[in-house]
Amino acid sequence: MCFSLNLFPQFLAAAATTVGSGTFSERELIARYPAIANAVTLLLSLGLLGDLYLLVRFVRPALANRQATNTPLLKIGPKPWSLHDVLHVTALLVLVLGAVEVIAMLVIKFARVDEAVALPWLLGMDLLLRLAVLFGFVQLFRRRRIDWAAALGFRREPPLRALGLGTVFFVAVLPPLAVVFTVYSKLCHLVGIKDEPQPISDLLATSDSMIVVALIVIFAIIVAPVCEELFFRGFAYPALKQRWGIWVALTTVSAAFAVIHLHLPSLGPLFALAIGLGLSYELTGSLLAPITMHALFNATNVAMLLYVRAHS
Repeated sequence: MCFSLNLFPQFLAAAATTVGSGTFSERELIARYPAIANAVTLLLSLGLLGDLYLLVRFVRPALANRQATNTPLLKIGPKPWSLHDVLHVTALLVLVLGAVEVIAMLVIKFARVDEAVALPWLLGMDLLLRLAVLFGFVQLFRRRRIDWAAALGFRREPPLRALGLGTVFFVAVLPPLAVVFTVYSKLCHLVGIKDEPQPISDLLATSDSMIVVALIVIFAIIVAPVCEELFFRGFAYPALKQRWGIWVALTTVSAAFAVIHLHLPSLGPLFALAIGLGLSYELTGSLLAPITMHALFNATNVAMLLYVRAHS
């Protein structure tokens, strides 16, 4: 039995790198790592059940008598910040993060620092920068006298329910993503785009430094989901929606989310994932749902790569 593992394209490309050859076919990778194949089968099966649950919970009431319930289907309303604020924060982030990256590259080049030695420090600095971004948002909300927990929907749903819904959205998005990954992969093959792993996935698969591996795991599972969801879904999306409506906002934020990863082979799949993240926020009203969904997606990729490291 052979099925598409393109559900996790970073795993496919990085796994081939880890085992020392890029010539392994998908069927050979499945034979080499049957536990991964079984896990993907289970996740896709759970995903179909998740899709059914979400249809019953959210879509069916919308198609029935809307007046029978006082709860709106779409829960993200106007926020106490504007598109002007989003543009200012975006410009500041690009300026600061870009300047830090340029400085780091110049130090490595002119100080002749070995990249392997500098890498743990660079990853640690990146983590600190993301934490500084979170602190900056906290200060912004305080200066504006904004109740951030209420504004981001953390009080709309009980935490355990929001975590549960985020988990359901995670498995539910996997079957549609499998289709998108397969189609996009074939399109990339037609235009000559190589299916290469993201640099951070390649590092996780091949690095001999446990410090580097640990920093990447922390970044992927905790820091990146919180920071990226706060900015894209929590901060930018409501302002764009208020200005241009849900579909323009969802498309724009999802495209930006895909582009900032700077990895062409994953552009289409990341865009589709971002649509799912945005819908989970819109339908639950709690940012904890897309944070959970994002963290679980990254954790699944990380777990697969660590499994390959341990068994290659």
